[in-house]
Amino acid sequence: MNTNEHKVKGVQRWSYLTAVKYISFQLLIIIGDVMKAVILAGGFGTRLRPISSTRPKPMVPVLGKPNLQYLLENLEKIKEIDEIILSVHYMRGEIREFIEDNMADYPKDIRFVNDPMPLETGGALKNVEDFVGDEFLVIYGDVFTNFNFGELIEAHKNNDGLVTVALTKVYDPEKYGVVEIDESGRVTGFEEKPKRPRTNMIDAGIYVVSREILKDVPKNREVYFEREVLPKYVSQGLVYGYKVPREVYWVDLGTPEDLFYAHQIALDEITKENGYYTIREGAEVPEDVEIQGPVYIDRGAKIGHGVKIKAYTYVGPNTIVQEKAYLKRVILIGSDIIKEKSEIKDSILGEGVLVCEDVISKENAVLGDYSRIYDSLVIYGAKVLPWKKVEEYEAWIKLKLDPTKVRPELTPDRCPLGLPECIYKKFRAIAGEKPPCDECIENQWLF
Repeated sequence: MNTNEHKVKGVQRWSYLTAVKYISFQLLIIIGDVMKAVILAGGFGTRLRPISSTRPKPMVPVLGKPNLQYLLENLEKIKEIDEIILSVHYMRGEIREFIEDNMADYPKDIRFVNDPMPLETGGALKNVEDFVGDEFLVIYGDVFTNFNFGELIEAHKNNDGLVTVALTKVYDPEKYGVVEIDESGRVTGFEEKPKRPRTNMIDAGIYVVSREILKDVPKNREVYFEREVLPKYVSQGLVYGYKVPREVYWVDLGTPEDLFYAHQIALDEITKENGYYTIREGAEVPEDVEIQGPVYIDRGAKIGHGVKIKAYTYVGPNTIVQEKAYLKRVILIGSDIIKEKSEIKDSILGEGVLVCEDVISKENAVLGDYSRIYDSLVIYGAKVLPWKKVEEYEAWIKLKLDPTKVRPELTPDRCPLGLPECIYKKFRAIAGEKPPCDECIENQWLF
């Protein structure tokens, strides 16, 4: 068989597949909403700790609303979807409780499918195989976006592939699966987290998938869809890409920095409609409070006199901010207490955090739920575990040094970051007693 004959037969084959898919989608239109949407909501969210230490990653809130709720509200508008399948594992009870308490009036069916063990993305899809039709929509539970999923369904209907993947452009493609496409939209190259990306076009974690691709995926095993399944079908020319429109926002809620970015986008969106700051019903904000938006103050929050709240700050429900505190680019998830004269910048505070008087928290610090920071301490870029009490004799910090050099005898006498001498001495003493390992450095001093 010569090359031309092979190409002709290939065209004939895919013309047949296109006809089958076309008929299937026409039946979908006639019968009604018959496609399933699968939300992968079983991951541990390790990079988002300590915020994800006490909640599953799809339940991480943006402006007080879990990301899972944003996805469900988006799917509610898609006429082709009649049922949402939640693939769950880690803290699945939290997700089920939220659905039962808050989504009772949701107009579409919601089915829970429990993973018996951590199965990763490909294994989780195999685990829902018996509950989906020939074509189904897949969404990663940590994707924060206003993308119209119906556009991806339409694109899949009009191509010859077994998978159609949503594509978006980012500034840091080396963190994602980088995708190359040809003029027809066919994916010609896919590389997961490359060191030297060829393009800034990435896999957005949203797909329309033909169930046929699951036939060779082993059951009850960890399988990575992006690394082990998708590349196989890319090499066969069976994967197409659909570029997400430029006006659509997209954030992978993988790290605290990503959570900041999602809040920034959400605040900018609200600003277009409500002005530079939003104060919800029941919030108490005295006239002498200085607000520089975008700022969102949620229900039941109580702000003290002389407080300054600067741009890109979210004050969660029932939070108390006492007199003369200072907030800038802060996420207070809710029911937090910020006492007098404390300065919180570039920080995320989980639920129920108590920050005592004259505390300074900055440089991307993350304080886990119900942690307590005592008076006059500096939390500089640290991650504090849930329920942790950082007391007077403790001041945990992160130093941006090579792990092999974090030793008292090799550490400079003065802090290179300008921290108070008492705190820096304490760090040196801690390093001498128990030198930090590579994992501690990678996790940014998670205590």
